[in-house]
Amino acid sequence: MKEERIAKPEIAEMSGPAAIPRKSGEMVFHDDWERKSFTIAVSLAEQGLFEWEEFQSELIASIKEAEGDDPHHPSRGYFESWLISLEKLLDKKLTES
Repeated sequence: MKEERIAKPEIAEMSGPAAIPRKSGEMVFHDDWERKSFTIAVSLAEQGLFEWEEFQSELIASIKEAEGDDPHHPSRGYFESWLISLEKLLDKKLTES
């Protein structure tokens, strides 16, 4: 039986623009790649590659960029912004090394 991992509260319970989509209190992933990108970001933060607050800041900026002038009709979905944020942060970390 596969054991389900629980994300730390500061990750799972993010609020504001970076809040993870939920339905009846449960995180919502529409596609497998969304769940995988979530898991990768959490795992890398837990391994110390970056601070969670760094990722959260990138995510908020990416969401704002996608919203442009109309927050009700963003140019991309939440997890697309999530993945873009992860890629930007990893690129920064790799160029810092």
